[in-house]
Amino acid sequence: MFSFATILRRTPPVLLAGAAVAIMAGGWIGARSWLVSHDNAVQLAATLSAQKQLLGQATSRQQQRDAALAKTLTGIAAAKRKIQTHAEIVAQLPQLLPALPDPILLALPAPTAAQPTPDAAASIPQTDLKPLYDYLQDCRACQAKLSTAQGDLADERTKEAALATERDAAVKAAKGGTLWLRMKRGAKWLAIGAAIGATAAAAARR
Repeated sequence: MFSFATILRRTPPVLLAGAAVAIMAGGWIGARSWLVSHDNAVQLAATLSAQKQLLGQATSRQQQRDAALAKTLTGIAAAKRKIQTHAEIVAQLPQLLPALPDPILLALPAPTAAQPTPDAAASIPQTDLKPLYDYLQDCRACQAKLSTAQGDLADERTKEAALATERDAAVKAAKGGTLWLRMKRGAKWLAIGAAIGATAAAAARR
Protein backbone atom coordinates (compact mmCIF):
# COMPACT_ATOMS: atom_id res chain seq x y z
CA MET A 1 0.00 0.00 0.00
CA PHE A 2 1.46 3.32 -1.07
CA SER A 3 1.73 6.25 1.29
CA PHE A 4 1.17 9.82 0.20
CA ALA A 5 4.92 10.50 0.48
CA THR A 6 5.69 7.51 -1.77
CA ILE A 7 3.19 8.75 -4.35
CA LEU A 8 4.83 12.15 -4.29
CA ARG A 9 8.30 10.65 -4.79
CA ARG A 10 7.16 8.53 -7.74
CA THR A 11 5.18 11.31 -9.43
CA PRO A 12 7.19 13.11 -12.11
CA PRO A 13 8.09 16.67 -11.13
CA VAL A 14 6.39 17.95 -14.25
CA LEU A 15 3.05 16.51 -13.16
CA LEU A 16 3.49 17.88 -9.65
CA ALA A 17 4.24 21.30 -11.08
CA GLY A 18 1.19 21.07 -13.33
CA ALA A 19 -1.01 20.05 -10.40
CA ALA A 20 0.32 22.95 -8.33
CA VAL A 21 -0.35 25.38 -11.16
CA ALA A 22 -3.86 23.96 -11.58
CA ILE A 23 -4.62 24.35 -7.89
CA MET A 24 -3.30 27.89 -7.75
CA ALA A 25 -5.09 28.89 -10.95
CA GLY A 26 -8.36 27.37 -9.78
CA GLY A 27 -8.01 29.09 -6.43
CA TRP A 28 -7.27 32.45 -8.01
CA ILE A 29 -10.18 32.18 -10.43
CA GLY A 30 -12.51 31.04 -7.67
CA ALA A 31 -11.43 33.90 -5.39
CA ARG A 32 -11.88 36.39 -8.21
CA SER A 33 -15.34 35.01 -8.91
CA TRP A 34 -16.26 35.28 -5.23
CA LEU A 35 -15.10 38.90 -5.07
CA VAL A 36 -17.16 39.82 -8.13
CA SER A 37 -20.21 38.03 -6.72
CA HIS A 38 -19.73 39.76 -3.36
CA ASP A 39 -19.51 43.20 -4.98
CA ASN A 40 -22.64 42.46 -7.01
CA ALA A 41 -24.45 41.31 -3.88
CA VAL A 42 -23.52 44.52 -2.02
CA GLN A 43 -24.67 46.70 -4.91
CA LEU A 44 -27.88 44.70 -5.27
CA ALA A 45 -28.60 45.01 -1.53
CA ALA A 46 -28.21 48.80 -1.70
CA THR A 47 -30.50 49.00 -4.73
CA LEU A 48 -33.13 46.79 -3.12
CA SER A 49 -33.02 48.88 0.06
CA ALA A 50 -33.65 52.09 -1.86
CA GLN A 51 -36.39 50.51 -3.93
CA LYS A 52 -38.00 49.07 -0.81
CA GLN A 53 -38.25 52.57 0.68
CA LEU A 54 -39.83 53.95 -2.48
CA LEU A 55 -42.25 51.05 -2.67
CA GLY A 56 -43.19 51.55 0.98
CA GLN A 57 -43.97 55.22 0.40
CA ALA A 58 -46.00 54.45 -2.71
CA THR A 59 -47.91 51.72 -0.88
CA SER A 60 -48.70 54.11 1.98
CA ARG A 61 -50.07 56.73 -0.42
CA GLN A 62 -52.09 54.09 -2.22
CA GLN A 63 -53.60 52.86 1.04
CA GLN A 64 -54.59 56.42 1.99
CA ARG A 65 -56.27 56.96 -1.38
CA ASP A 66 -58.04 53.61 -1.14
CA ALA A 67 -59.31 54.44 2.35
CA ALA A 68 -60.61 57.84 1.19
CA LEU A 69 -62.27 56.25 -1.84
CA ALA A 70 -63.89 53.55 0.30
CA LYS A 71 -65.29 56.24 2.62
CA THR A 72 -66.68 58.22 -0.32
CA LEU A 73 -68.25 55.15 -1.92
CA THR A 74 -69.81 54.14 1.39
CA GLY A 75 -71.39 57.61 1.69
CA ILE A 76 -72.71 57.45 -1.89
CA ALA A 77 -74.20 53.97 -1.35
CA ALA A 78 -75.85 55.15 1.89
CA ALA A 79 -77.36 58.18 0.11
CA LYS A 80 -78.77 55.96 -2.65
CA ARG A 81 -80.41 53.72 -0.07
CA LYS A 82 -81.79 56.67 1.91
CA ILE A 83 -83.26 58.73 -0.94
CA GLN A 84 -86.12 56.74 -2.45
CA THR A 85 -89.22 58.87 -3.05
CA HIS A 86 -89.72 61.23 -6.00
CA ALA A 87 -90.05 64.21 -3.67
CA GLU A 88 -86.74 63.37 -1.98
CA ILE A 89 -85.01 63.01 -5.33
CA VAL A 90 -86.36 66.36 -6.58
CA ALA A 91 -85.08 68.00 -3.40
CA GLN A 92 -81.61 66.42 -3.67
CA LEU A 93 -80.90 66.67 -7.43
CA PRO A 94 -79.94 70.38 -7.44
CA GLN A 95 -77.24 69.63 -4.86
CA LEU A 96 -75.66 67.06 -7.19
CA LEU A 97 -75.50 69.40 -10.18
CA PRO A 98 -72.50 71.68 -10.78
CA ALA A 99 -72.53 75.31 -9.77
CA LEU A 100 -74.75 77.05 -12.34
CA PRO A 101 -75.33 80.75 -13.13
CA ASP A 102 -79.04 80.39 -12.32
CA PRO A 103 -80.80 77.65 -10.33
CA ILE A 104 -82.74 74.93 -12.08
CA LEU A 105 -86.32 74.74 -10.90
CA LEU A 106 -87.68 71.23 -10.42
CA ALA A 107 -91.36 70.61 -9.78
CA LEU A 108 -93.28 67.46 -9.03
CA PRO A 109 -96.97 67.91 -9.91
CA ALA A 110 -99.53 66.47 -7.59
CA PRO A 111 -100.99 63.14 -8.74
CA THR A 112 -104.49 63.05 -10.16
CA ALA A 113 -106.92 60.31 -10.96
CA ALA A 114 -106.02 60.61 -14.62
CA GLN A 115 -102.27 60.78 -13.95
CA PRO A 116 -101.35 59.11 -10.66
CA THR A 117 -97.63 59.49 -11.47
CA PRO A 118 -97.27 62.75 -13.43
CA ASP A 119 -93.98 63.64 -15.04
CA ALA A 120 -91.64 65.89 -13.14
CA ALA A 121 -91.14 69.33 -14.62
CA ALA A 122 -87.83 71.15 -14.87
CA SER A 123 -87.24 74.76 -15.76
CA ILE A 124 -83.67 75.26 -17.02
CA PRO A 125 -82.50 78.83 -17.63
CA GLN A 126 -80.69 79.31 -20.92
CA THR A 127 -77.64 80.53 -19.04
CA ASP A 128 -77.32 77.02 -17.56
CA LEU A 129 -77.39 75.15 -20.87
CA LYS A 130 -73.70 75.55 -21.77
CA PRO A 131 -72.43 74.74 -18.23
CA LEU A 132 -74.67 71.65 -18.13
CA TYR A 133 -73.46 70.54 -21.56
CA ASP A 134 -69.81 70.96 -20.54
CA TYR A 135 -70.48 69.12 -17.28
CA LEU A 136 -71.95 66.12 -19.10
CA GLN A 137 -69.04 66.06 -21.56
CA ASP A 138 -66.61 66.18 -18.63
CA CYS A 139 -68.46 63.20 -17.13
CA ARG A 140 -67.94 61.30 -20.38
CA ALA A 141 -64.24 62.18 -20.31
CA CYS A 142 -63.99 60.96 -16.71
CA GLN A 143 -65.58 57.64 -17.67
CA ALA A 144 -63.13 57.22 -20.55
CA LYS A 145 -60.16 58.06 -18.29
CA LEU A 146 -61.43 55.66 -15.63
CA SER A 147 -61.69 52.82 -18.12
CA THR A 148 -58.15 53.48 -19.37
CA ALA A 149 -56.79 53.81 -15.83
CA GLN A 150 -58.33 50.47 -14.84
CA GLY A 151 -56.72 48.80 -17.85
CA ASP A 152 -53.37 50.42 -17.09
CA LEU A 153 -53.63 49.31 -13.47
CA ALA A 154 -54.17 45.71 -14.51
CA ASP A 155 -51.11 45.88 -16.80
CA GLU A 156 -49.03 47.55 -14.08
CA ARG A 157 -49.87 44.72 -11.70
CA THR A 158 -48.80 42.21 -14.34
CA LYS A 159 -45.50 44.06 -14.84
CA GLU A 160 -45.04 44.32 -11.08
CA ALA A 161 -45.37 40.55 -10.73
CA ALA A 162 -42.83 40.05 -13.54
CA LEU A 163 -40.39 42.50 -11.93
CA ALA A 164 -40.77 40.73 -8.59
CA THR A 165 -39.84 37.45 -10.28
CA GLU A 166 -36.79 39.07 -11.90
CA ARG A 167 -35.80 40.61 -8.55
CA ASP A 168 -35.99 37.25 -6.78
CA ALA A 169 -33.87 35.69 -9.52
CA ALA A 170 -31.31 38.49 -9.22
CA VAL A 171 -31.13 38.06 -5.44
CA LYS A 172 -30.62 34.33 -5.81
CA ALA A 173 -27.91 34.88 -8.43
CA ALA A 174 -26.13 37.44 -6.25
CA LYS A 175 -26.06 34.92 -3.40
CA GLY A 176 -24.47 32.31 -5.60
CA GLY A 177 -27.55 30.72 -7.11
CA THR A 178 -28.93 27.33 -6.24
CA LEU A 179 -26.79 24.54 -4.77
CA TRP A 180 -26.66 22.75 -8.12
CA LEU A 181 -25.57 25.94 -9.87
CA ARG A 182 -22.81 26.54 -7.32
CA MET A 183 -21.60 22.94 -7.76
CA LYS A 184 -21.51 23.36 -11.54
CA ARG A 185 -19.63 26.65 -11.16
CA GLY A 186 -17.08 25.03 -8.85
CA ALA A 187 -16.58 22.18 -11.28
CA LYS A 188 -16.01 24.69 -14.06
CA TRP A 189 -13.27 26.46 -12.10
CA LEU A 190 -11.59 23.10 -11.38
CA ALA A 191 -11.74 22.19 -15.06
CA ILE A 192 -10.20 25.53 -16.01
CA GLY A 193 -7.45 25.07 -13.45
CA ALA A 194 -6.76 21.54 -14.68
CA ALA A 195 -6.53 22.78 -18.26
CA ILE A 196 -4.03 25.45 -17.23
CA GLY A 197 -2.01 22.86 -15.34
CA ALA A 198 -2.01 20.51 -18.32
CA THR A 199 -0.83 23.28 -20.56
CA ALA A 200 1.96 24.15 -18.16
CA ALA A 201 3.00 20.48 -17.89
CA ALA A 202 3.05 20.09 -21.68
CA ALA A 203 5.17 23.22 -21.98
CA ALA A 204 7.61 21.91 -19.33
CA ARG A 205 8.19 18.65 -21.28
CA ARG A 206 9.37 20.52 -24.36
